[in-house]
Amino acid sequence: MVIEPAGHNNSDDEILPLIRGGDKLVYELFYKKQYKSLHMLAFSYVRRHEIAEEIVNDVFINIWNKASELEINQSFKNYIVRSVVNASINFLKKEKVYADKQEKYTRWTENMLDVEENIEEKELIFLRLEKALELLPPQCKKVMMMSRFEKLKQQEIADRLNISIKTVKNHLTYGFSKIRDILAADGIVFDLTAAVLIVFSLIM
Repeated sequence: MVIEPAGHNNSDDEILPLIRGGDKLVYELFYKKQYKSLHMLAFSYVRRHEIAEEIVNDVFINIWNKASELEINQSFKNYIVRSVVNASINFLKKEKVYADKQEKYTRWTENMLDVEENIEEKELIFLRLEKALELLPPQCKKVMMMSRFEKLKQQEIADRLNISIKTVKNHLTYGFSKIRDILAADGIVFDLTAAVLIVFSLIM
């Protein structure tokens, strides 16, 4: 006659008192009996076998460690099923939060890289335009600076420098043309007016 281990034929509701009493054999037999169905239950939520295994194991470890503290108002089996379902849902919530944080971090990183590239590009434009401005004749550079930096009208520049408005226009035309040629020689082709405004915005 085969003698069955204690707890082998116990109903689920009779198992908890034995586990609370420290009967490890009953606990292990119950775990083996329930594992497959609980693993598949967890897997139906998380869709990953290794995570489902961890969830079931954690639920049973918690039951063993806190058996004397558990307040169960339902059948022991239903309590375990609900624990596995809740643990699976909590995992999905945490994974979603983590995924959202990763997505936000990725977007932030990409934006920062764009900003850094934009800053580097402006700094490069600034250095080359500054160089181009230095190559202009002094009076021409002064007219360019007064026009773009001080935001003076052509007549105001003419009055301040005691030159004709035609001379002011000639200086501006020559200045823009010369800067365009210098930058083109460096392989830079873009809206020159916008570029000069960038330079002055950096200076300010």
